[in-house]
Amino acid sequence: MKTIIFGGSFDPIHNGHIQIARKAQSILNADRVLFLVAKSPRWKKTMSSTNHRINMLKLAIQNEKNMEISYLEVDSIEEVNYTYKTLLRYEKKDDEEVYFLFGYDQLEVLDKWYEIDKLKDLVHLVAFNRLGYSINMNNVTKYNVQLIDIGLSSMSSSALRELKNVDAPKEVLDYIVQNELYYIPKIKSYISGHRYDHTISVANTAYEIAKRNSINVSKAYIASLLHDIGKNVDINLQDAFVKKNYPSYYGLLPLALYHQFVSVDIAKNDFKIDDNEIIEAIKYHATGKANMTKLMKCVYASDKIEPTRDYDSSLLINQCKEDIDLGFNQVLEENVLFFKKKNIPFKNLLTISCIEYYLGKEILK
Repeated sequence: MKTIIFGGSFDPIHNGHIQIARKAQSILNADRVLFLVAKSPRWKKTMSSTNHRINMLKLAIQNEKNMEISYLEVDSIEEVNYTYKTLLRYEKKDDEEVYFLFGYDQLEVLDKWYEIDKLKDLVHLVAFNRLGYSINMNNVTKYNVQLIDIGLSSMSSSALRELKNVDAPKEVLDYIVQNELYYIPKIKSYISGHRYDHTISVANTAYEIAKRNSINVSKAYIASLLHDIGKNVDINLQDAFVKKNYPSYYGLLPLALYHQFVSVDIAKNDFKIDDNEIIEAIKYHATGKANMTKLMKCVYASDKIEPTRDYDSSLLINQCKEDIDLGFNQVLEENVLFFKKKNIPFKNLLTISCIEYYLGKEILK
């Protein structure tokens, strides 16, 4: 029997962790992977409680075969938990081989680990490649470390915490929202009440539409979480901002739509979003424009048809899930019909250009 023990803070668990576990299990032909949750990591400060980290880990691996959680360190009464002492408490079966899995970041400082000379004789040490870290060959040779290539990914727990990449199981993302962890308090400092509820609903809708249409789910979710982040900024400040920074649109759009440009400014400067695809999706989520990407269509449509709107949008949501291009066009058509029914003239030049580009000029007559 082969067991991989994968240690970490998992703050929070993300799809990169799951992929590492799967790949290591395949390469080592292991029977199971145990996620050893760090209680109080000495090398970093955790941003959520042990209980939250374990709950998210449970959600993440609930459908994974041969993956479990080890509570060896969490249940320890030791004030400082060293890997060697923790693994001494592991009840190894007679026919069991144990592999301890860690990244190249820890390989760099392996010689500084507590009782590393004894640890290397207690378990097989296995290191996987991580973006930005090279191989410390001295430690590889000295401690007989096996190297495995699991592919390089920019995904990290810090990227998730900072809302730079949310490539994590949807159950984990939902848990973050429900328990107001990481980026959620910051979002709620800008929007609250119905506007916040709407934002979460847009993000959930965009996630599902993106997933079904092979659109980058992480980008759709992030753009949707931030699409209305400037909505509650004082309207006079919005007016002054657009006049200064978007003079070509100033006075040509309804004042109520200026928030899409203000949201871009907040996303860039306060949330440090530098992905242009996300920025463009936020920038035109309210108005639309000619020649939109699938990501932009996804966020635009999700904003218009998310389930908390005061009409049954289920058919439109399903159409967007089936085909975002056709569904997006249907959303535009419904938007035109709504404005005509209310006898509201189209004065928004960006939306007019969007409708003419996708539906033709005749529909506006």
